[in-house]
Amino acid sequence: MTKRAPKPPPPPTEDERRRAGEAAQALRAAIAHPSTMGAKSVAHVDLARPRRSEWWESWANLSGFHRINGKAGRHIHALLPSWSYTQREIRAEMIPDLEALAERGERPTEDTSGRAA
Repeated sequence: MTKRAPKPPPPPTEDERRRAGEAAQALRAAIAHPSTMGAKSVAHVDLARPRRSEWWESWANLSGFHRINGKAGRHIHALLPSWSYTQREIRAEMIPDLEALAERGERPTEDTSGRAA
């Protein structure tokens, strides 16, 4: 049995594009001035398969952005499903991916190392 390529996601809506632009601006502001992040929330998540747990952090003024398992962990954004980023990659990849989504309606297909999604 051969595997099929995953079905491409639908084109982004105007609301998703607007929110992506706002998210990119909020992340840039948070990097420049961490006090703009807002109140931090932390949740402990138990996962059944594979059996493990994670700590999810989010901030009031960074809607859709989460840090999983602390600074050494990964970072995700709700508008970029199936993508995760390291701390270093937020500025280099996540923010440009959000801006491309906002400006051109393009979802990421490759990371900066050139590996396809």
